[in-house]
Amino acid sequence: MRAIPIVLLFLVSACASTTSPEKLKGMSTAEVCYLGMVEPESRQMVDSELQARKANCNDYAAEIAKIQDQERRAGMTPGDAAAPKPASSGMGRY
Repeated sequence: MRAIPIVLLFLVSACASTTSPEKLKGMSTAEVCYLGMVEPESRQMVDSELQARKANCNDYAAEIAKIQDQERRAGMTPGDAAAPKPASSGMGRY
């Protein structure tokens, strides 16, 4: 059951690089809102889709937070690659 959100998240990420209005129509509103947050170049397309749905992203804040947390846990957020890694404490060394 836990794999379903991860697979969904992977599909959202895969769609992120080649976003089209048709792909947005197949996404949940929370996913569309999240895509608008992480992909500024798709913002105009996202705004158009949200207007067509008559949706407000503020109504989906909890779902968006779940998506953010899942991506963070999966290491898929853009900032994670540059984040410093914790120092290893191997054999008592500092």
